[in-house]
Amino acid sequence: MEIKSYSYRKKGSMEFIYDKFAHSRVILYPIKNYYFIKFVKWNSKDPYVTRQDLEEMEELANEEMGTLEFYMQRKGSTLA
Repeated sequence: MEIKSYSYRKKGSMEFIYDKFAHSRVILYPIKNYYFIKFVKWNSKDPYVTRQDLEEMEELANEEMGTLEFYMQRKGSTLA
């Protein structure tokens, strides 16, 4: 999966579009020093979003924003 595009929104949130889910918008909010998915504006043209997809999206977004180190150290991390 790759990031197609992203944009900044109000109150520090960000909107990402991923190639695997090209018609859906993923909204992330800053939590401490990293970004976390708040919700997905899912479109029926895309496949269902799984928990693994959500974790991969968060990892890619945090890598893009330079906060991956903080994301990997978070409590409850399943990727580390």
